[in-house]
Amino acid sequence: MDLVRDDGADRYVVLQRKGQLFPAVYSAAHRFCRLPVWKDRDAVDPSPVLDSLEDVAMQAAFFCGVGLNASLERLLTAARAVADTVRTIQASSRPGLGGNVDERLRPDDGAVRRRLDHAITAFVESARADLRIDGSWLPVHPAS
Repeated sequence: MDLVRDDGADRYVVLQRKGQLFPAVYSAAHRFCRLPVWKDRDAVDPSPVLDSLEDVAMQAAFFCGVGLNASLERLLTAARAVADTVRTIQASSRPGLGGNVDERLRPDDGAVRRRLDHAITAFVESARADLRIDGSWLPVHPAS
């Protein structure tokens, strides 16, 4: 009978992978949350950025427990709501001055993006707790 000694290497590899994937989820979600509806007068397709977010979230989910996966699922649900709202805005309006969302539809756009932003914050707080990172966290909002 072979006895395998647990030297913590397996846990270290998982911790290391989480340390790579969790920030990647945050980055992709942050990028998606700030994706414009219009670029000049052209519609911006949210699909490629949403696909990237879903891909990295699925990779992270592989290493997570139930609680953190629930946080990831809420984040993805909120991101899909943003994508649906963006597509609705694009189908039912035209870009305003400077590529802005039509005034009538700004409240809807703002509401789904705030929900996504809250879901991102909740995920980051859960992920930091999972990694045992102490201290408070403040999101960074790079220039778009």
